[in-house]
Order: sequence, then structure tokens, then C-alpha cells
Amino acid sequence: MTDSTQRRPKPQYNEQNGFTERVIWKMSGVVPPARCNLHAVAIHPEKASAEDLRELRAAVQRRQLAEDVMELQGDFFPGLDAIKKANEAPETSATLKERIQEKQKRHIQDVRTMYQWQAQDYYDEMLDLTRSKPDINDPGVEGFYANCRSNFDIAASFDDTLDRINYAHLNSIIPLMKEQNAHRQREELEQRRRDMVFPQSVAEFNAIRSKDIQVRVAKFLTANETVRDRMMDEYKWAYRQVLPLSTEFQRTDSFKAEVQALLREIQTQDPRKARRNPQATVKAS
Repeated sequence: MTDSTQRRPKPQYNEQNGFTERVIWKMSGVVPPARCNLHAVAIHPEKASAEDLRELRAAVQRRQLAEDVMELQGDFFPGLDAIKKANEAPETSATLKERIQEKQKRHIQDVRTMYQWQAQDYYDEMLDLTRSKPDINDPGVEGFYANCRSNFDIAASFDDTLDRINYAHLNSIIPLMKEQNAHRQREELEQRRRDMVFPQSVAEFNAIRSKDIQVRVAKFLTANETVRDRMMDEYKWAYRQVLPLSTEFQRTDSFKAEVQALLREIQTQDPRKARRNPQATVKAS
């Protein structure tokens, strides 16, 4: 299928994350001003139109959500010293990972608490409906009343609330994840640059994260002069760079044993060699 025949999304949905403009307003808490006096509608609902009643219900749901969020995620001021210390601490991929994990744990706890609140609200609503009865005894009225007691509206409001909480969580955590990835890429690049430099001491040798680079240095230390010269040309190592660790390798038996043990770990054992080994023979008497 060519690009000319592909169905393109409509411009009004561009960068909306699949939501319409009205839903985006609800997600962000930005709503158009009420077209009527909601207090008057609440006092005299019998005089209000169906659209005014829907707007009143939406306003009540927004207020309930705001109260729930304030109780669930109330602001806590840790103090100026704690804020100053947090601002002065350097940001790394590890610290950002901790912040992301903490946010995710907090979000899971918040969603669980919201589920509990919604379950209680649903229970209260259903209890009120079971206790409600029409004023007249008429089968038609009873059937109409039963049809009006649908739980769809309250379930839709629950889903809407959870969608908003999840959407706000993603909006807060995605920038941190992008920042963490950027820090990790810079740290990995810096680590690779440090690993390419020949270590000057045993401590620097043990601090190398890459096993391949550590094995490369170990092979250099155990190689003869011809192989060492070739490796120095290949990896751009200067003689003065390799001299300190080479001297340490020659005079320290423990470090030499450590390097040799590292090289033995990477040796591939061929199981066919065991069958080719000569077996001990018993002399005939």
C-alpha cells in the first residue's frame, strides 16, 4: 500500500493521544464555564432542562473527583532543608530510576485506594436504590422505575475517574523516563570511553564493567612481546600507559593468579577431548 492510498488521521486529532478535545478538557480539569446557575438547578431541579441536569451531575462528579484527589494525593511540604538537599543532589540514571519506581508504587497504591472508595460508593448507591420505591402501586410505573435504576452512569463515572488518574500518572512519569534514558546513554558512553583506556592499577582493572575489555587486558598481560606490540597498535595503547599495570602483574603473585583464573573461565572445553585422552591401561600379568 502506497503512502497516497493510506488513510491519514484527521488534523483535529493530531497530538491528542486518541482523545477528543472535550475529553482532553476533562482530563486536565479545564472545563468551560457553566451555562446556567448550578445552585439554582440544584434547588429547583424540576424547573431545569435535561441539559442543565446533565451539567449539574458533571459538576458534582468533578467536585467529588477533586476532593478524592486532594485526600488521596494531599500536598506535603518536607521543609526548605530537604528541598535544598534534593536540588543539590546530582541526577543520575540510578536516582531517576528510584524516583520512577517510587511514583509507580504510589500510583498502584492510589489506584487501589480509589477502587476501595468506588466500591463503597457503588455499595451505597445500590443500597439507596433497593430502599427506594415509587409512591403509587402500578406495574407500569414499577417497570419504568426499574429501567431507570441502571448502574451504567455510575460505572461510567468510575471508569472516567480512573482514566484521568492513569492519564495524569503517565504525563508525570514519561518525562522522567525520557530523562533517565538520556542520562543512561551518556553514562554508558562515558563508561565505554573509560573502559577503552588501559587501567593503571589493579583497582582500575577490577573496576572495569565490561567483561570483554577486562579479558582483553588480561590477554595483553599474559602475552609475549610480539602479541603485546600488535595489541598496543590495534587499541592505541601507549607504552607509558601499559607499564604500571604490567609491572604490577609481574611482581604480584595474587594479581597474576587472578588474571590467569579470569582467562581460564573463558576457555571453551571441548567434550571430544576427553574421549581422545589415553586411558590408563592395566599391565597384563
